[in-house]
Amino acid sequence: MGMSMTVTLSELDVLREFDQRVSKGVIFYDNDPKIQAQEVDGYKFEFAVTDAISKKPYIKNNEDEPSRQCHARRPSRPGYFPGSDIDVSGYEMADVSDTHCVAFNKFCMYRPHLLLLTLDGYRRQYDPLSLDDMQAARLMLETMNWHHFMFFNCGKEGGCSRLHKHMQLAPLCKNRLKPWPETTAGDTVVKTPYQYILRRFENDLGPKQIHDLYAQMMVEARRILKIDPRSSEHIPHNVALGRNWILVIPRRKAGFNGAYANTLGLLGMISVANEAELHCWLDQGAVEVLKQLGVPR
Repeated sequence: MGMSMTVTLSELDVLREFDQRVSKGVIFYDNDPKIQAQEVDGYKFEFAVTDAISKKPYIKNNEDEPSRQCHARRPSRPGYFPGSDIDVSGYEMADVSDTHCVAFNKFCMYRPHLLLLTLDGYRRQYDPLSLDDMQAARLMLETMNWHHFMFFNCGKEGGCSRLHKHMQLAPLCKNRLKPWPETTAGDTVVKTPYQYILRRFENDLGPKQIHDLYAQMMVEARRILKIDPRSSEHIPHNVALGRNWILVIPRRKAGFNGAYANTLGLLGMISVANEAELHCWLDQGAVEVLKQLGVPR
């Protein structure tokens, strides 16, 4: 368990384990979502209507703290780390490092869809990524042979639904929309509806250097959101990380007139629970929604 992750798990193990838990009904996954693609002003969207997320809970704001348990020495509610609002019982897989563990997402939009959680249940989703987070993400992406990318929904406006700090891993599927930094070359300017910060780098950049890049990008995100550099105010944003790129999207709102999105939604990879939610996007225009959720270009 505590060993380096690359020793204890393989991509194949994860898939096998995923299929098993889906068949037992532990994980909600719809392997045949209704998908419709759309391109607006050169920006690609993919809408997936999937039952899997219809039961997903949402927090209303960053202050929706889970009930405070005595710190760590006494067990908290069964299935929860002390301080956590994410139930991992039946979903957990292994420790990735001495700071993080990997579990399946209960509400899966992809096969597989993973959560990378801090072992400290008091870490919060509205705090930026730490070096430990970056190390765990990088290790897990390597374990999955770079067939996945990591994303992080920072804070309520970033579209997070739980407060215990966690990143997510989603696969780069052949037959589904991929994050645009993955499919575009170095200097291509992608016409996104929102302002973003993108850095590309060589494959072998280590977690420390990636985290340094991210820290610089956060200074820029603060500027875009007009947050005073001297304030300790939380910076709502989305992060996506691939093998040789990292993307930060400053966020203003979690949703607009019924259309909600986390990092995936801003990338155009939109999952909704039903046709009514789909129409919240289509009737307002997906580009218009993304302008509202991010900072318009």
